[in-house]
Amino acid sequence: HVLQIERNVYGQKQAGRVWHKYLVSKRSSIGFVQSKIDPCVFYKGRIIYVLYTDDTILAGPNKKEIDETIKQIKSASLQITVEGSIEDFLGVQVQRNNDGSFEFTQTHLIDQITQALHIQDARPRPVPAKLETLKRGINTPPFDNSFNYRSVLGKIGYLQICTRPDIAYSAHQCARYG
Repeated sequence: HVLQIERNVYGQKQAGRVWHKYLVSKRSSIGFVQSKIDPCVFYKGRIIYVLYTDDTILAGPNKKEIDETIKQIKSASLQITVEGSIEDFLGVQVQRNNDGSFEFTQTHLIDQITQALHIQDARPRPVPAKLETLKRGINTPPFDNSFNYRSVLGKIGYLQICTRPDIAYSAHQCARYG
């Protein structure tokens, strides 16, 4: 007997691909065009639609055009929730400054890291410009498992990728021992 699955099953290898193809077809049906550079960015007139798995950002010149686009998305049988302005997206706080620039921070994630390391009361201090390669000292006691090293490294890696590229070298050096 040979069975053919009529629809995708969550957790399958191809589930992400199938989900993305489904969303692309739905977006195309209401006039969005997929970017040739980034497959998760779509354009329609002056509206930009950014997709990250099942989280999205709609950006446009004014609220009226965005609201009209939301109606069209809902009419394409896609369930969406409107969270309002982009002040927090995927754990990244977004703040627009008076000069038109944007500031991205991840204070919640930094708090999680400092709590996991039991250093939430530590005072920051300047880091020397020249960093030596991380090495385990000869007389250093072995790691006492007081925190989940790999979990903290994952959080630091996410922090480094999203908002803190300045810690890339330090994160890399720590990851060598994960």
